[in-house]
Amino acid sequence: MPGETCVYVNRRRQWLYVIGIVGVYLSTVGMVFEKDPSTGIKPLPGDYLWVVIPGTIMVAVLAWRALKARIETDNRGIRVVRTVGQEFIPWSDIRGFEVHPTPSRQGSAVLVRRPDETLFTVRSEVNIRPVFPLRDRQEAKLRARGRAQLLHDALEADRRSRLAPATSP
Repeated sequence: MPGETCVYVNRRRQWLYVIGIVGVYLSTVGMVFEKDPSTGIKPLPGDYLWVVIPGTIMVAVLAWRALKARIETDNRGIRVVRTVGQEFIPWSDIRGFEVHPTPSRQGSAVLVRRPDETLFTVRSEVNIRPVFPLRDRQEAKLRARGRAQLLHDALEADRRSRLAPATSP
């Protein structure tokens, strides 16, 4: 593991982002085809195509980028690739990984603790609604915490294995 790149991907999360991006776009672009409530005039294609075409291209790019979201680790550090950006933190700037509750207390987040005591969110695991067979909200929170803990354990083991050769005599 110390010489290779490890990629942590959650396909279900990626497709959830894609569906969300496309769903919001389709629900808002539908307003273009409705009559103006004050005048009752329906817009002509020349009135909205200059906005809809670039918007559609942007949404397609965002959906494609959402499918590329992941966490990568290599010998240099950890790279968090998000839909609209990416961050890289070298191993020397990471004191450890932690799991904390999200601000809404509905899930858990995996965070990086830096030497200056700042925290950086790697991934959040949130269950807003309980899963179908599981109606208990507390159990749903525990499952989200369990998924966050699994990622935490994997990242911490990865960090230790990559730092071990550098610290051994």
